[in-house]
Amino acid sequence: MLTIARVLLAGGEEKGLTGLRRALESAGHTVSHATTLEEATRRVLAADFDVVVLSPGLEQALEQLVRARCGESAAIVVMVQRPTVDGVRDALRQGASDVVDASAEPFVLLAAVERAARDGQVRRELSMLRARLGEASQQALVGRSAGMAHVRELIGRAAGSRMPVVIAGEAGTGKDVVARLVHDLSERASRPFATVRCSEVDQESLARELFGTTEAGHARAGLLERVRGGTVVLEDASALSAALRTTLSRVALTRLTQRVGSDDALPADVRLILVVRTGGEAGDVPSPRRDDRAASPARADAATARGDSGGVVDELLHAFNAMLIDVPPLRERRSDIPQLVHHFRRRLAAEQGIDLRPLSADDMLPLLGREWTGNVRELEHWVERATLVSRAEQATGGARLAGVEFGDALATLEQLERAYILHVLAREGGHQSRTAERLGIDRRTLYRKLKQYRAEPATKS
Repeated sequence: MLTIARVLLAGGEEKGLTGLRRALESAGHTVSHATTLEEATRRVLAADFDVVVLSPGLEQALEQLVRARCGESAAIVVMVQRPTVDGVRDALRQGASDVVDASAEPFVLLAAVERAARDGQVRRELSMLRARLGEASQQALVGRSAGMAHVRELIGRAAGSRMPVVIAGEAGTGKDVVARLVHDLSERASRPFATVRCSEVDQESLARELFGTTEAGHARAGLLERVRGGTVVLEDASALSAALRTTLSRVALTRLTQRVGSDDALPADVRLILVVRTGGEAGDVPSPRRDDRAASPARADAATARGDSGGVVDELLHAFNAMLIDVPPLRERRSDIPQLVHHFRRRLAAEQGIDLRPLSADDMLPLLGREWTGNVRELEHWVERATLVSRAEQATGGARLAGVEFGDALATLEQLERAYILHVLAREGGHQSRTAERLGIDRRTLYRKLKQYRAEPATKS
């Protein structure tokens, strides 16, 4: 039995659509009407519809609605006067689900709408099924909050489509995990997955890496050629120049690329995922708006896509006609903290072959009240440090980490933090930006702490 469909009738006089509307509502469907194409496009972006019905005279609107990504969430049925074979073929090629003679009886139109709604439901169920596949991968995205449920839904939708994706979120929220899940749950899962950090090289070198070169008779394939059928993740996509954005958006649209120094078009069947770090740190872009997201996630995402938030995220969404996955910070999903802590502790216990005592509610309460400016990554490192303390307390004869002794006189929290920061800094070869990212803190905080450590003795009494 078909579930109730949400139908938008676009264009035409409301009086002339009375028969169709009555048939749809009698069958249990909910029906809305938009008199103009502009109103229809706005309402498609701002709300969830299962089917959009284009009235006669709005056939040319099909392409605009498809560009607005209506087809990703709602099926489109086109009503035409005196349909022709060529006209029907063109409409189906452009993305219509069905084409119906406007003079047909209402039950014929009703059947077309219900077929389109059923097909759309199957597509969404397939997307959600993909999002439930790969249990090992899914475990990396821990949390039962409404915000994470919405992220999982968006991952499923993205995995089931071929459109570019913009993943936005603060440092440490798990944007890399989201990008990997979009790839692993898509039809490209068996193909290559490559990541490029756009901010670490100049734009000319980045262009050569992505597109390849043809110089002095020597040709070198670019990443977009080599990752054939796979996914390319552009981290720090806010660093892309306007020229590179234009070229990459053309590649995403045409699936063709050109090497630097050549005019020959080459196939580039790749899925582009653009990762943008949002937040308040220098160099970050403004966070997308989250106003009334809980009440209507689709409306909030659509508002962001229309440009309500401003900044680089909107520019990328517009340039690439992309789908947005906005990963919430940990402070907006505090209910996930206990599950995250248990997840990290179980993983550490398995990796290190140790037994950890269960945490009590008193242990967990202070964690729920912290701001966690470094988000999930900061929480993960807190668990690592707490595990280190726990092991030190169990050690006999005193244990040592980076000059900090554990025994009868346990190290202070400040000593432990200092030892851990220096330990991570050494593992990252002294690279402060990578160390800050690994620790889940901003670069200014790390610089301030290192400056403090240089100005004081190695240990405190």
